[in-house]
Amino acid sequence: MSGWNWWGLFDGRPQPAPGPSAVSATADVPGLGPTPIAQTVDCLGAMCPRPQLLTMKVLNRVSEGEVVEVRCDSAPAVEGFPALALTLASTHLATVRDTQGWRVYLRKGG
Repeated sequence: MSGWNWWGLFDGRPQPAPGPSAVSATADVPGLGPTPIAQTVDCLGAMCPRPQLLTMKVLNRVSEGEVVEVRCDSAPAVEGFPALALTLASTHLATVRDTQGWRVYLRKGG
């Protein structure tokens, strides 16, 4: 699965190269069913504002209409994603609680 792992910025692991996204996985998004995920942003362990900043970078790299999945375990960060989507002219599709925290789904563009 293609993803952006913010820990990789500190431990020397390579990050995905910028450019056109390829569908890396499919997620069952409530209300939409199986949805192709272009990129996953791993923000587990990150505190505000890092999840939002990393998500902004990834949304700038994907194409119009593609869906980004954000994995986050910080409640304050998760609360900010709907407003972030509006600010970035994107769509907040769903927020799903799971055993590790939350999965937030955003579509670039309207």
